[in-house]
Amino acid sequence: MTEHPPEADSALTVKRDTTATRAQVWAVLADGWTYSQWVVGNSRMRAVSPDWPTAGATIHHSVGVWPLLLNDVTVVDSVVPQEQLVLLAKGRPFGKARITLRLFDIDDGGCRIEMAETPVGAPMGWVPDRLALAAAIPRNRECTLRLAAIAERRESEGAE
Repeated sequence: MTEHPPEADSALTVKRDTTATRAQVWAVLADGWTYSQWVVGNSRMRAVSPDWPTAGATIHHSVGVWPLLLNDVTVVDSVVPQEQLVLLAKGRPFGKARITLRLFDIDDGGCRIEMAETPVGAPMGWVPDRLALAAAIPRNRECTLRLAAIAERRESEGAE
């Protein structure tokens, strides 16, 4: 595994095991158009860079519920295919968040998804990392549940 942000090793990182393989989960992450399906709070996709998920690639999406939608952008900070994806979500007006997703093989042929999210910059970046990680746990649990479900569904559809 390559270098990663320190919050990725926190005890507050959300971990979810899935029967889907790393390749299957990565296929969901690598399809930027699925972002609004597994990321809690995202309501629609507007555009995905053709080079997603390479470093610097962007996803343009909207956050909220109509008619109260904010247009936002998420940028790939770093990537190691099928291992790690670090995103920088520009959550206006609350500042930015760094999201680290890591994938690990597990004994039964599936994989473990790990997700950590911390604010970056003002104003939310002033919140201590431990408090920010704790606040993100419920959201990240739901995100990893959705991500695993999509990958598992793709697995079962491919088996038919």
